Amino acid sequence: MSTLFPDAPAHWRWITGEGDTRAIIEKHGSEVDVLLSASIEKLDKVMLSHFPKLKMIASISAGFSNIDLDECRARNIAVTNAPGLNSADVADLAATFLTSLLLRLPQMQTYILDNQWVTPAGPLRHSLRNTPVGIVGFGSIGKEVATRLTPFGLDLKWWGPRAKPEVDIPYVNSIEALADQCQGLVVCCRPDASNRHLINEDILNRLGSDGVLVNVARGSVVDEEALIDALCSHRIAGAGLDVFDPEPTSGDRWANVPNVMLTPHRGGSTYETLFAQAQIAQRNVESFLAGGPLQTSVL
Repeated sequence: MSTLFPDAPAHWRWITGEGDTRAIIEKHGSEVDVLLSASIEKLDKVMLSHFPKLKMIASISAGFSNIDLDECRARNIAVTNAPGLNSADVADLAATFLTSLLLRLPQMQTYILDNQWVTPAGPLRHSLRNTPVGIVGFGSIGKEVATRLTPFGLDLKWWGPRAKPEVDIPYVNSIEALADQCQGLVVCCRPDASNRHLINEDILNRLGSDGVLVNVARGSVVDEEALIDALCSHRIAGAGLDVFDPEPTSGDRWANVPNVMLTPHRGGSTYETLFAQAQIAQRNVESFLAGGPLQTSVL
């Protein structure tokens, strides 16, 4: 906290303690006026019941899907987030995943580690240029992904629930059609109840044996069991995942799954971005306590 909030106001009193987080909440929850959320802990009705005096939740993140907004609305709890600041960092990881998978880097490493390189000539791969790639969701992260992928000469397309006439990348009118047309999919849509398991067995089959999937949205958007089965049966060529369902995921779950690249939900977690997000959260809290307007209000 001292790193993220080096200039925290003197009237802030941090609730701290050692040991189990739940035990600390049980002991001190009734004292809390403001919660700073990192979008990791689930703040559902049961959890929020431990904070009877709560007036505000300030998310140090763009995401707020961990927060029960209906309960906050019912209790008149203000909610803010820190949107847009980590989009470039998430897009960096997504673009790295996608290009690495299309270049078949996991397979190339396995080729060497399994001592398959026994003649001077190694395996061939396809060029990145003109490879059709689809972006699922074209919000701030989707736009940053497109910016990073454009110089590679990929044939970019996108799908989302609503067309955006201002976007100059071709829009495809269904997720099924996008998977049919593309060799790679980058999932960066906002997660909600309507798109749980949006990427399912049918979409993976449509993507095909040369296809690769990248998910930097939330684990719930992808049917993880179907994905693992598709990878193990080589019905798709590879996957890059920064998010899982549930989290944290187990290493054992992925130990024998081929051609995957995994990171522990840290796509948007850089020192620079976290500090900037914390500053927005601090300004929101101070404005709320002073009765002023919130900079990035969710509720």
